[in-house]
Amino acid sequence: MLKKLLVAIDGTEYSWRALEYAIGIAKMAESEMVVLTVAREGLQHTPQLPLEGELAGDVNGPAMQVGNEVLGAAKHILDEQDIPCSYVLVIGTRPAPEIIKQCRKEKCDTIIIGTRGFGAIEGLFKNSVSHIVIENASVPVIVIK
Repeated sequence: MLKKLLVAIDGTEYSWRALEYAIGIAKMAESEMVVLTVAREGLQHTPQLPLEGELAGDVNGPAMQVGNEVLGAAKHILDEQDIPCSYVLVIGTRPAPEIIKQCRKEKCDTIIIGTRGFGAIEGLFKNSVSHIVIENASVPVIVIK
């Protein structure tokens, strides 16, 4: 366990906390990381850090651009670390199933995800991504507030 971590990020403060926590685990356990973002169609573009060349593919819409910017910001953080990383961008409308699918595809043994901290009842009504991932993942899930 803890040899290959999937870290789901979406550009929110909660996901950056999850990434920082994952960095600590990866260093301690000498893990590799897969950094995943699921960009939702219909997102509005908000400028962030400039993209690194190898992350910038064909930008075919706002979701792709936002996803690349989130991964670019993560790469900027991780470039200072000595952790083997890969980056995955998925365009979709349902992040939780994509997180689980990519975990299987990349053969990760742990998922690390941030949460806004909804309670169980409120999280169910709001379709909390972290709640859905916890309920459906076949690997341990570490949830960071």
